[in-house]
Amino acid sequence: MVEGDELYTKVGENKPAVASEGWTVVLMDRASRFIWELSCGQRETDLFQQAMATLAQVIDQTDDLTLVTDGERRYGNLLFDICQETIRTGQVGRPKKH
Repeated sequence: MVEGDELYTKVGENKPAVASEGWTVVLMDRASRFIWELSCGQRETDLFQQAMATLAQVIDQTDDLTLVTDGERRYGNLLFDICQETIRTGQVGRPKKH
């Protein structure tokens, strides 16, 4: 089970989250607290894509994963897009669930 979250960074003075200049995306195994991804940068799609690409690799290696987030839609949408690119069978429709 992996927990995903994004954190804003205080740069210079305390500002509202939407005005923050720096963000950190973290993916952590909930049981062991092992950090799978820790990326910093502007709150843009590239930051989330990097973390979701790492998560897709973990899913590929383990064939099983549960992602827990605070509801940030970017995680699910980007992960779905990445996995959809990875799992192309040439057949119409979604891959069958195991």
